[in-house]
Amino acid sequence: MVFICEKCGKRAGGDAKHASFELASKLKRLMKHEFGKGEMRITLTSCMDACPEDGIAISVQPVDPRIAPMFLEADPYDLEASSESLLKIVCRLH
Repeated sequence: MVFICEKCGKRAGGDAKHASFELASKLKRLMKHEFGKGEMRITLTSCMDACPEDGIAISVQPVDPRIAPMFLEADPYDLEASSESLLKIVCRLH
């Protein structure tokens, strides 16, 4: 499960009108291609109190309870690269 902060995307701006929605859309497309339909979940969430200076806060919650959740940061100005790097991280945890 991947949680993307909606508030950070609004605040950071980036090139897109709403960076969090754009990031979620790109990441969903990549994950659907990598894992198949319905295998992974991505959701926009309210503030997680882990706000980066100029980025989008992301939380990756692994299914395996032995693996700790990860808090990451995405670059709102390069959503393509951010979504690809997030995909690599999720692939390692899957």
